[in-house]
Amino acid sequence: MILNKKQLSIAQKAIEILTEKLKPLSDSNEALDIMQVYAWKCRIEDLEDEINEFESLVDATELEFSKENLLKTVISLRVASGMTQKELAEKIMVQEQQIQRYEQDHYRTASFERIVQILRALSKDIRLKIELKKAIIIKFPHIYEQYSNIRQKRETVQENGIWQVA
Repeated sequence: MILNKKQLSIAQKAIEILTEKLKPLSDSNEALDIMQVYAWKCRIEDLEDEINEFESLVDATELEFSKENLLKTVISLRVASGMTQKELAEKIMVQEQQIQRYEQDHYRTASFERIVQILRALSKDIRLKIELKKAIIIKFPHIYEQYSNIRQKRETVQENGIWQVA
């Protein structure tokens, strides 16, 4: 994942270099050349995906996250807010290198309190919503079975504007 404009510039330059290196090898039938061309084309595609992701975050007005990409949530929010790592560091009073380390590790080493502090610094209008999913209940199957039975028995019906338990 590209984290800042400097890395964006490096990725764009890498694509240019790889594209130039591909030209003399593209007509070759040598096995090693064919494998090299394939590897470089794959790397170019990866870099293009990262560039597109970064550019879409810079222009984003709304972000949506799932559990699959939750580790990148804080980084994506920082990029979308237009704040640099240095600006974020200054706002929460830590060294810029600390933010770089957090982002390098996708905030796995940051405490929950630090992540909340960073989220607040990135947006004063942010609201965190935590939803407990069925997977947590599945750890205790007997509780889930009881919950399902209770839920089935407690069907609600509305009669004359009053909710009743059937």
